[in-house]
Amino acid sequence: MVKLVDKLETARKEYSDQWDKVLKDWNSLKLTDAAWLTYAANYLLFTGGTRWAIDPLSMSTRIKGIQKPDFANDLKNLEFVVLSHAHNDHLDLTLIDAIAHLPIKWIIPQHMLEKVIEKTCIDKQNIIVPENGKSLTLGSVTLTPFDSLHFHARGGIEETGYQVEFNNKRWLFPGDIRNYDSSKLPYFEKLDGIFAHLWLGKGHAKDKRPPCLEDFVKFYAALSPARLVITHLDEFGRAEDELWDDKHYMLVSKEIHAAAPSISVKMAKMGMKVVL
Repeated sequence: MVKLVDKLETARKEYSDQWDKVLKDWNSLKLTDAAWLTYAANYLLFTGGTRWAIDPLSMSTRIKGIQKPDFANDLKNLEFVVLSHAHNDHLDLTLIDAIAHLPIKWIIPQHMLEKVIEKTCIDKQNIIVPENGKSLTLGSVTLTPFDSLHFHARGGIEETGYQVEFNNKRWLFPGDIRNYDSSKLPYFEKLDGIFAHLWLGKGHAKDKRPPCLEDFVKFYAALSPARLVITHLDEFGRAEDELWDDKHYMLVSKEIHAAAPSISVKMAKMGMKVVL
């Protein structure tokens, strides 16, 4: 088994090349709807001809010893950016400030607005504050924000999830779910896919069978997407008992296949492309 320290060192060495490859692909794509991961659960997207992002983040902001990319040049084709919540593995204030001068629309929930405005130079005229349940269309993309479920018994913060519609497709980005009660979410029409952030219980990543495994499976099976893309893997800024990796993916994948065999389950990690 590869030690965490060795995995981290490999990731450090490979990240600059991964970033360059992702950005080259994202900037050049012309037809296919797709998403790319710039880190564990951070997305660049190209859908219906629109280039945009959800919680864009560079590993260089999260982990020391990695060269910072040229954000302003690499991300100059962004049309809009969507933010979900203010945790450090989702909110990259260094990246945001570096591209704040670009003609980008910013979708920033009220619960994190003050922090982003205070720490960056974003022009307030470029900010849209989403209202849960009210759809907004930017380019070829329609977003419907909703109050997501980031609170658990030991804490949590406010978070906004998004239903995303483009090219007659409907995908869900619920964000970091910590309360696996699907009845607390709004109703969604048939979903083509969900990006699911893997989390099986705070401090339980070393457990053979983490306590929230069954809850995770039941939650996503109840939402019944055609595809489930599992992310939030190898987030190296976490303590080892909080870090979810391939073995956890294999565990949940097996359980979901048994509980809901019609759902196609795949994982996506930093540097990977997902065709939507």
